[in-house]
Amino acid sequence: FNVKLATDPFNPVTLAFSSTDVGEGTVIASVTFGSEDGTWNVDQVVTVTGTDDVRDDGDVAFTILTTASSADGLYNALAGGDVTVTNDDDDTSSVIVGSASGHTSEGGGTAGFNVKLATDPFNPVTIAFSSTDVGEGTVIASVTFGSEDGTWNVDQVVTVTGVDDVRDDGDVAFTILTTASSADGLYN
Repeated sequence: FNVKLATDPFNPVTLAFSSTDVGEGTVIASVTFGSEDGTWNVDQVVTVTGTDDVRDDGDVAFTILTTASSADGLYNALAGGDVTVTNDDDDTSSVIVGSASGHTSEGGGTAGFNVKLATDPFNPVTIAFSSTDVGEGTVIASVTFGSEDGTWNVDQVVTVTGVDDVRDDGDVAFTILTTASSADGLYN
C-alpha cells in the first residue's frame, strides 16, 4: 500500500509500521517524509511480506499499525490509518508416504518406506499401519510426530517384514494401510 502526508509538515515526519501477527506477515519498519522539500505529498510504498508458516491454518487476516513521530506537534504521535491484510495460506495437511525400498521375503526379509507430514500439526499425529495380509507380511504398529517440535517433516522409516507361510504360493502382493489420528482435526 502507499502512504503520504495530507499537509506539508514543519519538521520531518516518520511513519512507523508494525504487524499484529508477525507469524503471518511482516512490514517495513518505517518511512520518512521531509519537511518543506516537496516529498510530503509523494506516495511512498509500504511493503508487507507474507510469512510461510508451514501450518494449514487457512487464510489469516492481520493488521498493519501506523504511528507518526515528528518534532512537528501536528504529526507527532498521530495514529495513521491501519491496514488489514490477509496472508493466503499455501499449506495442506497430508501424510507423505514414500515408495517401498525392496521386497519382503518368506525368510524374514524386510522392506521399508518413509513417512512424514506435509505441515506442522497443531497437536501430535500418530500414523497407524496395518497389513492387508498378515500371513505374508507384518508392519510396525505406528509412528508419532510431535507438535511444534520440528519432527513433523523428518522421514520416519517404516519396516515391513515378510512372513513364512509354509505354502508354495509364489510371490504374493499385499498392501500396507495407513491411518492418521490426532486431536488436530486436519490430521484426524
